[in-house]
Amino acid sequence: MDKYRKLIVDTIEDNKVEMIAPSREYTDEEILYMKGYNQALQDLLEDFDNDFENFLNEMIKIQLN
Repeated sequence: MDKYRKLIVDTIEDNKVEMIAPSREYTDEEILYMKGYNQALQDLLEDFDNDFENFLNEMIKIQLN
């Protein structure tokens, strides 16, 4: 799970760097797509963090019983 989370975080960071210092000239449509893609990745990361924490808490409860 750590590798999955790291992959998401690295991808978000790479995309942010690309937005700040583009490797080529992007159209307005491509920039809009990149912003939406980054937001989707951030939402995915937030959901993953919340769900994974809940999963771990449930596993601890089960093991304590």
